[in-house]
Amino acid sequence: MEGFEPGDLVFCHSKGIIGRAIRVAQRLRNSPEDAMWNHVAIIDKRDKFGNYYVIQAEAKGVTNNKQLGSIAPGGRFKIVPFPATADRAKFLTFARSQVSDPYGYLTILSIALDFLLPRRVALRKSGTWVCSALAAGGLWYSGFPKAMTWPDLYQVTPADLYGALG
Repeated sequence: MEGFEPGDLVFCHSKGIIGRAIRVAQRLRNSPEDAMWNHVAIIDKRDKFGNYYVIQAEAKGVTNNKQLGSIAPGGRFKIVPFPATADRAKFLTFARSQVSDPYGYLTILSIALDFLLPRRVALRKSGTWVCSALAAGGLWYSGFPKAMTWPDLYQVTPADLYGALG
């Protein structure tokens, strides 16, 4: 695993019922290629042994202590380079500043409702994150032009992000 840089995005296709449910729901409004990804993480750093670590929002909250190879057990992932039209340093500053924030369980419920009732319901608890909202917020903070067009950063899905970066 060579050539990745801090700030590059990791799109994951995991095995399991939750990952499958996310992918099925995303297919309602995204292309099959974009909807194949159900989780997003951010390359944070590389240690002296060559291991890459990621920042991600997971059930425990926003963490930065997982190695890249451990985040899609039984599945696969794809690294997407950080967009040239945004500020990588600002993106990483934002993502790193969110580490230890709690997971956004209400946001997940809101995203699910949004698939059924588009733009009608928004539930979330301040200071919480889901994986795609964390990356979307960082992209917005870093000046990524497409992020400026998203009506609600907290409703952005992994498929939405993948489509915007492709």
